[in-house]
Amino acid sequence: PPLPQKKLVNRTTSAPSDSGDKPLARSRPRLGNVTSCSSPQLNTLHLHALLRNMDSREGIYSKLGGLYAESLRRLALKCEEHFSSGQRNTLRFDESNWSLFKLTCNKPCCLSGDAVYYSASCASDTQNTYAVKICKGQAPDSKQAHLYSLSVQQSIPPHFNLQQDCGHFIACVPRSMLPSEESGPAEQERVVVITRDVPHQSVADFVREWESFHRAQPEVYERRVCFLLLQLCAGLEHLKAHGVTHRDLCMENLLLLQRPDPQQHSLPRLLISSFAKLKRLNADEPFLKRDHARLAPEIVSAAQYHKFDEFQTGILIYELLHRRNPFEATPGKCDYRCDELPPIPAASIYSPGLQRLAHLLLEPDPGRRIHIQDARRILQALLWGPRRELLEQPWVCGGAEGGGGGWRLEPRHDGLLNWLDVKRALLMMKFAERSLEPERNAELEDWLCCQYFSSANPRSLCQTAELLYSLRFTH
Repeated sequence: PPLPQKKLVNRTTSAPSDSGDKPLARSRPRLGNVTSCSSPQLNTLHLHALLRNMDSREGIYSKLGGLYAESLRRLALKCEEHFSSGQRNTLRFDESNWSLFKLTCNKPCCLSGDAVYYSASCASDTQNTYAVKICKGQAPDSKQAHLYSLSVQQSIPPHFNLQQDCGHFIACVPRSMLPSEESGPAEQERVVVITRDVPHQSVADFVREWESFHRAQPEVYERRVCFLLLQLCAGLEHLKAHGVTHRDLCMENLLLLQRPDPQQHSLPRLLISSFAKLKRLNADEPFLKRDHARLAPEIVSAAQYHKFDEFQTGILIYELLHRRNPFEATPGKCDYRCDELPPIPAASIYSPGLQRLAHLLLEPDPGRRIHIQDARRILQALLWGPRRELLEQPWVCGGAEGGGGGWRLEPRHDGLLNWLDVKRALLMMKFAERSLEPERNAELEDWLCCQYFSSANPRSLCQTAELLYSLRFTH
């Protein structure tokens, strides 16, 4: 059955059916194909340079380390190309294309904080499944907020962890397609969005369903939480790079494209949605220049929003770990210290690091609150980085220096570089072995791991350790 017709057009309403088109599985290249494409293309001059000084074992080790790092950089780029392929060359839709879509099921595939989602097929693109997002709220102000946020979304380059808008418009929607708590006439005008990514649940649903699993297997669950937070930080970093603050980060507005399965190790992809409260800083737009000339600096710079998303990410850490928002009882409280915040139970090896990260993000002084890119590096260190015990080994930390600021550890960068070389070599061996396994695909964790080890260096390891473990290194 076709979807309801667009606004201001003669229309008939039919109930969706379960017998509609089914989503088609997207093909995924085998890991072997991805790995082989990432091999360095050695020309004759490059090869001669590598084979020079063959009598120096130390020099050869150094060159091998560089080759491992370069291979991981290439592999990370190939993984990005693979996982982000669905965001390139997407079709654009408007109200004239509304009749091309047909629901594949009469039940929503996902309920989020700001919308209800239905899976749908498109007559002009039968190879892909789309999601029809029907935004909540029929008041004019609500519609205006949705439309403004969607226009900003379309101006931001696509990102793997941001919901992509393939077209939006106002359409008349039957009340049967709206959430049960909403009332009103049989047909209502709503903002409708077409998106390529079909969500299956919100993070709020995930946290609710996995509470007993968290108690039974805390290490597995909290590792999964680290991966969700890592994807969230990547999406927020992309927004900040384009002058956008989300300002409405909650579990209901974060979507998962796959329903996580405790029996499987594959990671679900996280999407940031619901941009109705976003704040954008862009003084280069001509229509804003005249107004900005009369505004105070703190308003023009939107300084009060610079670390708004960081604070809300700190609250999310508590909620993802099945703890209450620490500010629910005293909303708006600003005269607190981080050590006064509720403790997070030490249920796994990840718990202390997640509590430390939450405290750094919930720092009441925005000047001392860490940036979202620092949070991303801390999560990478929790998942793959050197543990505190290793960082305090003599081959990493050569000694201590005293001074007016207290004792500082003197890092041996050669030791950390050797650790990176070994980890990179092991990672490449793992990929090489897996490439021979039948039907083994590149996975999201592979990409995220490659991102870390392709860019990590001894200095960045020390800087992250200072934040995560409160170690103090000399620089």
